[in-house]
Amino acid sequence: MLSTFFREFVDLNGGLWPTVRDLTLRPGRALSDYLRGATKSLMHPGRYLLAAIVVAFAARQASIWIGARVPYTAKVSGVVSNDPSSEVDPETTRALQSVVVSIADQVMESQSFLVASSLLLAGLLSLTVWRLFRPRFERGAQAVAFSVFTVAHAVFLTTALRCLYVPAAYAGSGKAVAPPSLLVYGTTATYISIAVSRALGGGLKAAAKGLLALFWAASETGLLLGIAIGAYFFWRARTQVSEGSSIENPTVSFEANGTTLELGALGALGALLLPFLVQAGIEAYYRLR
Repeated sequence: MLSTFFREFVDLNGGLWPTVRDLTLRPGRALSDYLRGATKSLMHPGRYLLAAIVVAFAARQASIWIGARVPYTAKVSGVVSNDPSSEVDPETTRALQSVVVSIADQVMESQSFLVASSLLLAGLLSLTVWRLFRPRFERGAQAVAFSVFTVAHAVFLTTALRCLYVPAAYAGSGKAVAPPSLLVYGTTATYISIAVSRALGGGLKAAAKGLLALFWAASETGLLLGIAIGAYFFWRARTQVSEGSSIENPTVSFEANGTTLELGALGALGALLLPFLVQAGIEAYYRLR
């Protein structure tokens, strides 16, 4: 993986740098030319996504090493608190906290999580873009390539944003910081909407459809990752916390307008699958009509 990254890194004609330049300065023309068959103008989309992940992971680790970024293990260190009024005993609370910190270290801080989240987002975005802009693509593979390029470049842009913001804010305050979420998400949404409208045509309407595709794909990505991490957490909790504790039959509570709904943990995770059933129904409708 690293050898592929460095080979593309030093290729000045058709490697990483020309692709970054073109997708930054003229994303519409670069992507439309690629979709029309000028595939040599940009590097392979899969390798571009790989390069984006490597750069993002290296930048994140570097910011942690210099103390400019708070790792996930520190962010979740107090997520499970020992409330005196709670029925959960202190020993169970400590065991659950240990599980949360361990999962944060093994999952959230790993490069595998970056790979999985980026691939999921690109894959789900390609399905949505293919459905919303079907006349603009000759093959499904073109929608996949388009989505991979836009997601990968969004990763590059947000990484560059963090590299500029975090050290400057850290130097000014002396504390570990993170760029505002609205700034990060806004950068991603702005870039993808511009890339969609200029590469696929359609102006503001296409940009709005691109934002819809991004929102839907990002929501499904978050749900899938949440289901996987939640299931892993409950499995770890049940195996590491002593039998007879309240974690044996966990429930998840949802409260709205004074009404509280309690679901079993597996039922709550299953409820998160509803958006995927909706998309499957929409796909079936368009295929069978």
